Amino acid sequence: MSEFDRVIDRRGGDSLKWNRYAGRDVLPLWVADMDFAAPPAVLEALRARVAHGVFGYSEAWPSLTESVLAHLECLYGWKVEADWLVWLPVTC
Repeated sequence: MSEFDRVIDRRGGDSLKWNRYAGRDVLPLWVADMDFAAPPAVLEALRARVAHGVFGYSEAWPSLTESVLAHLECLYGWKVEADWLVWLPVTC
């Protein structure tokens, strides 16, 4: 059985997709990542981070910076230098 064959019942939880039509004869058929469990590698990375126990502000990983630069160039044609990026925590 693959991960895509495993049914995860999201009704009654925090799922917008499954709660929107709760109690009605409607079956929401759009597909989203919330219909599948996170892959084992993601779960293990989260476990390791939680086990560390400290959740302060961190530096952007080089792979994140590379991804943002590639996205800006691909989407907008902008050639941005890495040191032009200013990473800000969300405060709202």
